[in-house]
Amino acid sequence: MEVVYGVVILLLALGAGFAVMAPRLRSHRLHERFGAEYAHAVTVHHGNVREAEHELADRLTRHRQLKLAPVDAAERDRALAELRGLQALFVEDPRQAVTRAGELLDSLLGTIGYPEQGREAALSVDHGSRIPAYRAARQTLSTPEADSEELRQAMIAVRDLILALLHHDRTGALAAR
Repeated sequence: MEVVYGVVILLLALGAGFAVMAPRLRSHRLHERFGAEYAHAVTVHHGNVREAEHELADRLTRHRQLKLAPVDAAERDRALAELRGLQALFVEDPRQAVTRAGELLDSLLGTIGYPEQGREAALSVDHGSRIPAYRAARQTLSTPEADSEELRQAMIAVRDLILALLHHDRTGALAAR
């Protein structure tokens, strides 16, 4: 009888330990997955970690339902050539180059299968570390008086995200370059 009580107490202790550790483990996994976007979500939710984590978990769930496809080799080569041309154009017309790079990015996102509605949230699941720069680039493009340094930073952010998209396979691993 004492053995049964001991087993019951042990199981209760293990259950309590799991109940305490599970939320911490979930927080850690979300923070690892989303990077800087985790902190942004907490800020958007006015410091409410539970709401922020709920939103990030919802993003993961919605992302699993997307039918994302890698960019084929011909499209990748075309996009890389266009990107090289836009980087050269930046010297002559920075705003035009960044605007067109943003259009190239939008086109690639559509080709891959990221939805237009909620695109930033969907993109954050695979590219969370790049989202703050992407967000800043979008802001710069909507600011007519952006200076050349802001446009340069926007171009870098858009270029880096384009390159990440072109060199990722369906599993999220970098594809051979």
